[in-house]
Amino acid sequence: MWVEAQNYFALIVEPTCIEYFERPWEFRRGILSLIVTSHMVDYWVMGSYAGGSSRKSMTDAVSQSRDALTVLYPDLQLLADVADAAKHGRLASIQSRVRQIDRADQLKVTPGMFNAPFGQGVFAEAVEIYFDSPDGRHVSLRELLTRALAFWRGQLGIQCKP
Repeated sequence: MWVEAQNYFALIVEPTCIEYFERPWEFRRGILSLIVTSHMVDYWVMGSYAGGSSRKSMTDAVSQSRDALTVLYPDLQLLADVADAAKHGRLASIQSRVRQIDRADQLKVTPGMFNAPFGQGVFAEAVEIYFDSPDGRHVSLRELLTRALAFWRGQLGIQCKP
């Protein structure tokens, strides 16, 4: 039933995130991880979709399922907003809810060893990609992706790797 979602997760999402986790200073890998992880909803929905083939009916199905999945994992919408902002640069406001991020320039990177002010950089310090949400949270991209991977492993019935 969810073979497409399992394959997409195993072949695209998880390896892309692992590459980013291994090189957290590479902003591009972080953004790609966001984008491919946010598309898990599409694969999840289409794995059991039996509706019409029009774009509208498919989009409606994905939106309804995203809302249902967001009840189980509230940061799913946050992940989608961040990925969409990174892809499109700027997002339009919507009436149904407040976006957690609406511009790509809200994504920030902590300074590493060679660009931190004197005395603040640490050798081998991992750079963090983050943003500050409207509700005051300091959201780490790595932590957001780690939680998203755990959520999707649970949904897909995949055991966590040791």
